[in-house]
Amino acid sequence: MTSPTHPYDPWRDLQETWPDVAVVIEPMGGDLLGELRDGRLIALRAGTSSAQRRCTLTHEIVHLERGLRDCGPWQEREEALVHAEAARRLISLDGLAAAVRSLGGEAPASVVAQCLDVDTDTLTTRLRTLRPPERTRLAELLLGQRELWAVA
Repeated sequence: MTSPTHPYDPWRDLQETWPDVAVVIEPMGGDLLGELRDGRLIALRAGTSSAQRRCTLTHEIVHLERGLRDCGPWQEREEALVHAEAARRLISLDGLAAAVRSLGGEAPASVVAQCLDVDTDTLTTRLRTLRPPERTRLAELLLGQRELWAVA
């Protein structure tokens, strides 16, 4: 479904763009919420919320698109770039502004994230990586609801 609050559907994208890539939901150790295996399988952690699965799937799709397997000393930088791109896809400026307005502008990040069907980490990443023109546009959309910036 594509709408202001759901501008990107990773499940549809995977089906249309990557039809040969399978997704499994399984128990995983450690902190991983998901991983791309051999470019043909995306494993998502069992027991996660639908928002976490949506964010993780988007993250792994960006990895697929970038085509990078092992980034060596640049792995941390690559993960940050991928996470920022996933957050941009999942959270449009219009959707973010609509969520903040609908919640009265004073809701905690976790509630805004829930409204946007993303996890809090993805929302925080989106806010932290807003480009200057996006910050200006978001400020215009919010018309002075400054509480949002306390999250970033």
